[in-house]
Amino acid sequence: MHKTLLILGLLLRGPLHGYEIHRIVRAHGALYTDLKKANLYYLLDRLRQDGALTVRSEPGARGARGERLIYALTDRGRAQFFDLLRAIIRSFDPVHTGVDVAVVFLAQLPPTEAVALLQERRQVVAARRAEVAAELGDLTVGTVWSAIAADHLLSLIDAEQAWLDRALARLHASGAGADDSAHAEPPEAPGHSG
Repeated sequence: MHKTLLILGLLLRGPLHGYEIHRIVRAHGALYTDLKKANLYYLLDRLRQDGALTVRSEPGARGARGERLIYALTDRGRAQFFDLLRAIIRSFDPVHTGVDVAVVFLAQLPPTEAVALLQERRQVVAARRAEVAAELGDLTVGTVWSAIAADHLLSLIDAEQAWLDRALARLHASGAGADDSAHAEPPEAPGHSG
């Protein structure tokens, strides 16, 4: 949903060719990292098929076709943009990265390895936060809306770091990692008891 919103939103300002959209997405780096070039062109084509966009060709582009495709919003696409914008802001779904499932099964590893993996994840998250913060730059530059979006992204990373700190402190307090001789049993399925 958010990828479609991004494409439609970029086209609100006026027609763009695919490369221009891709360049804008790349320039915003951390905010739009999950919209890859192939996915962008797939979504542009799907939006065209759905009647949200019109496409016209323009001669003179480099490449095999010698033309570039210019995408523009239709009235239907404009309405879809505003519907998506409202729906996304009004909704909340936790992001599932798979780490929740993996943590449940960490008990299958020796405790020292499980703790070491969480510590390694903490380092990866800290490095990614530094990278994203550098990429986003000064949050006081640009529009207030861009600053709010960047702050949201950084807050999500901060929440991950805080969770890892709490998890590692809890494991340390429980003595996890001190004795690798016993492994826990596999977790039960939720709602089932032995």
